[in-house]
Amino acid sequence: MSTNRRILVDNATLSGVERITGVSQTLNLNYIDNDILCLEKLVTAILFSDQLLGVDDYKEEYRSKRLRNFDFINFSSVDADKHSEISADAANFARSMTFSFEDSKPAGDVVSFFESLRIDPQLRWDVWVSSEYLTLSYLVTNPKRPRYEEAIDSAFRNEETDRKLVASDDDHSPAINVVEQPEIRDAKDLVHAFSTSNPQFRGEDGKTALDRLIFGYGWAAERSHFYNAIAHMEGADVFLAPLRDAFCESCYRIDYPSQVSGLLQNLKEKSQQTLSSILEPSGQAQFAVRLPFFTAYLISKTDNPKQCIELALELRNRREFKECRTVFHNLSHLSAADKFKEVNNVLKYVDQSCAKLMKKYAVSTGNGLQFSLSVGFTGVNLGVSTKFDQLFRHYKNQPFARVFRNIAQDMLNVERLGGLHDKLCSSIREHEKALYPRISATPKFMEHKENEYGRPAKLEG
Repeated sequence: MSTNRRILVDNATLSGVERITGVSQTLNLNYIDNDILCLEKLVTAILFSDQLLGVDDYKEEYRSKRLRNFDFINFSSVDADKHSEISADAANFARSMTFSFEDSKPAGDVVSFFESLRIDPQLRWDVWVSSEYLTLSYLVTNPKRPRYEEAIDSAFRNEETDRKLVASDDDHSPAINVVEQPEIRDAKDLVHAFSTSNPQFRGEDGKTALDRLIFGYGWAAERSHFYNAIAHMEGADVFLAPLRDAFCESCYRIDYPSQVSGLLQNLKEKSQQTLSSILEPSGQAQFAVRLPFFTAYLISKTDNPKQCIELALELRNRREFKECRTVFHNLSHLSAADKFKEVNNVLKYVDQSCAKLMKKYAVSTGNGLQFSLSVGFTGVNLGVSTKFDQLFRHYKNQPFARVFRNIAQDMLNVERLGGLHDKLCSSIREHEKALYPRISATPKFMEHKENEYGRPAKLEG
């Protein structure tokens, strides 16, 4: 069966690819792990698509370079009025998200986002003599080398960079909510409340992640909604930058908390299994799937990231990838009749296809087998009441499927690349002012403790 599977790739992914291939200079060296994941997203999109799409909406001074660097992607301009409508709708969705705090910790729906990212932030007072600085710090096992948290922090910084390149003026800031403090509605209100409650307040610590995480949560929400709406309009699937996939997964976790965690855990515990699924009588299905970390395979066969992309463009015509495209195409276009049986059959073929790919393309390094985990959804039972429904409201009463890569597992893959990591970094061009931006990291055992250097930051009611 021939398909015309179209996949839309977002511009933040392409920015990461430009850095890892040396097209753009790298200023923030903590970007590297995130950029490797962007390369993984692009090559996977190539392998599972018949046609790649992009959105030509960068500011004029950046767009020509972007079009030239990715001549295998079909960039299209969206009608100005339609673009404004979709952007406004996406911004409204982002503003509907709430970034809540209870005591010193994030609370409510945003916790699902941090669970997807596997980070644990906490508001703390950093103490310097008699001065105290408000800081959103990462609670970590080893504060001397928080490589994972630095990589995740860089993904938030990448969202800030992306926002500056897009011609959009809509307000996408999420609402701020503090338990028993209804007057606090945004980040400025939050900082002001802390400043007036502490006579030793001297400002925000320079390493605080507070603004980055609040901004990134809103921008990831806006871009996820925006690109899913464009993909629906183009009849395409969408592959998003790693942080945005984590946002989509977090919406999934809010609405299906036990299913998502259970499916992922099941695949982690059963090393030979490639699929775990839950089917409802209606035919709606949640599933988790194991796939090779294709970048590891591609770089093992080539010398640099650019050659990885060229090899992926060749491999996409192989039979096993054509078969996979057919299976995923069917998953997205199931009819409403006899839904349960149909989904069961297609998921069986997903399992078989992924098993073949794992056998042929999964690379084992000294640190173990390189594979990715994704959570997925297929069905037609969308309403308007849940976060997941709102994110995909354009698909209401229509069959569709989505798969979201698990960023935590993929970051682990990068850590385990061993010598392949050096090859992936071989084309990086460091900016003359390149640096590793510092983050605030606090030992996990200090979460509820204080010492002469700091303590949890709480607002008195």
